[in-house]
This record gives sequence, C-alpha cells and structure tokens, in this order.
Amino acid sequence: MVTIRPSQPSDLNKLQTLFERFVRSADWLPPGSDKESDFAKTSEGERVFVAVSESDQLIGAVSVWEPESFIHCLFVDPDYQGQGVGTQLLESLAPWLSFPWKLKCLATNHRAIQFYRRRGWKKLETGTSDHGTYFLLWREAAAVSTD
Repeated sequence: MVTIRPSQPSDLNKLQTLFERFVRSADWLPPGSDKESDFAKTSEGERVFVAVSESDQLIGAVSVWEPESFIHCLFVDPDYQGQGVGTQLLESLAPWLSFPWKLKCLATNHRAIQFYRRRGWKKLETGTSDHGTYFLLWREAAAVSTD
C-alpha cells in the first residue's frame, strides 16, 4: 500500500536523492540535464506531496504551483514505475487543486505523454525550452484511468 502525504522538511534529503536518481534514469532528457537536479530549487514556492511505500521508503513525488494549477514535477522511483504510483499522486490533487490542471512534458518523453493521455490530458500547445520541444498539456476534470 502506498501513502500520499504532504512533504515534510525531514523528506528533503530523500527527495533530493530520488529526484537525482530519476533525472539520471531519464534517457529522454538532453545531456547535462543532471546538473540541474536541485529539487529544493526546482520546487521552490510549490506544494509538494510524496508517495511513501509500506516500508516507509519515499518512492515518488509531485510538486504543484497552486496559483495556476500547474503540475511542475511528477516523478516516481524507476523501481516503482508502472505500479500506479504516479496515478495515485495525481489523483491525490483532485480534492483541493482547482481544474483545469496544466503541465509541460518534453516531446521526447513518449512514456509520460502516453501516461497523461490515458488519464484524460489533452495537448494545448507546443513550445520550446532549454531542454527541447515540449507540449503544454491540459486536463479539465478528473478522468478515469484506462489502465
């Protein structure tokens, strides 16, 4: 069983380690992206929620810029991907985060694009960042997963 809860200051080191591991495993990121893996800086001013396993291991996180209902980061320990953790993190936002939700997803991250599409996200526009082409995705209401 996975528990989703607000991040606590005591989670910071574990979050940083998990974020670095996730970035290193992300073959869709351009070379050198691991140099920008300071999670505290990346999520500054955002609400952060963590997924914790039964053995009290931090296995995923989501960070949200609440004023714009913008999901900035969603990442899951590579060993736990494909087990519903990302879906649980997203679903935990529904009771308090107003719709529509938005996020940016790099066009090279095909697995994530499919993940979001299966959960009702739509492509709103395309843009370019330092990491390459991205899609701005949008979800207007809670959707049922087709997994």
